[in-house]
Order: sequence, then C-alpha cells, then structure tokens
Amino acid sequence: MTETILALVPDYGLTLIFLVVSLACLAVPLPASMLVLTAGSFAASGDLSLGWVFVTAFAAFILGDQIAFFIARLAGPKVLAMLGRSPRMAPAIARSENLLQDRGTLAVLLSHTILSPTCPYISYLSGAGGLSHGRFSLAAIPGAAIWTLGYVGLGYVFATQLEQLAQITSQFFGVVLAATVAIGMFMLLRIRWKHESESDAKKHI
Repeated sequence: MTETILALVPDYGLTLIFLVVSLACLAVPLPASMLVLTAGSFAASGDLSLGWVFVTAFAAFILGDQIAFFIARLAGPKVLAMLGRSPRMAPAIARSENLLQDRGTLAVLLSHTILSPTCPYISYLSGAGGLSHGRFSLAAIPGAAIWTLGYVGLGYVFATQLEQLAQITSQFFGVVLAATVAIGMFMLLRIRWKHESESDAKKHI
C-alpha cells in the first residue's frame, strides 16, 4: 500500500499529503511519515513547492490531531475500546497510556516528535482522560511543527538517499519504542518493589 500511495504523489501532490497526514492522526494505518519524506524530496527536485509541502502537512497534522482529541472528548471510552480490539493497536494504546500517565503534557510533545507512532493514541487518550484542550494544544502544535519540519527537511536534504533514510528512520523509531517499553516496565517494577518494601516494613512495626 505504501508504494501505491507514494506513486500518487506526482499526480495528487498536496491533496494527497493533506488527506494521508490528517487520517494518520486519527490512527488510520497510512504511511504519513514516508509520504512527507517523499514530498520533501519532490520539493528538492522542484516538482513541489517546499513551503506549500510544509504548510499542507502541518495543517493536516493539526486538523487530524484536534479531531482525534475532540472525538475522544465526546466519545471517550467507546473509541478507545474500539481501537483496543485491534491486536496491532492494543499494545500501542497501552504504551501511550503509560506514557501519558507518567509524563502528562510532556508525553503529548514526545508523541508528536520522537515518539510519533504513538501520536494518535496519545491524542485520543488526552481527550478521553480529561486533559484540558489548552494544555494539549500547547504541546501538540509545536510538536506538529517540529515533526513536519523534520520530515520535510530530511526528505529535501537527503532526496537522493530517500530509501536508506526511510530504513534508518524506521529502525530509529523501533529502538525508541522498545526503550520506552523497557523504561516503563522498569519504573513499574520499581514502584511495586517500593510498595512491597513499605508494606513489609509496616508489618514489622
């Protein structure tokens, strides 16, 4: 599917970018990152306007992100329950929930930048969990700008090495997500160990 979508860039350009990025922010499994990288490379060759690629991707990110937040604010648990039934999405939702509980607003910024695969789930969880719209947007909008600038810029600068760049990016996010899970498990075990130690201490008093 990724190759099919990327092949449509020369014909549909900015419209395709807007649709794919906004839908990806709603947890629709579309290759938004790869598409924006590719759009950056097309801008380097002069086939697309660099400025318009950035504006389109950024606007789509903000729109999809805000829609996800307000869908969850209105529907809340029903949306998360529906997403959680998917074997592919359930682990991502669990990681996102732990990240949001541990880091709060910082989790929103992280999910919109270096942990972008968790972005849609953090947005849904933020809306369902009662995080204020102002606090959410304060982290989400700068995060969207950083993500867009990063991917468009990388695609533009490394236009001739796009395939290698995509592989490196994919591996990077895999390592980051694995590290996030490991850190989360360590913190959980530490909390449980501390709780058990305190309980034992009370028994001996």
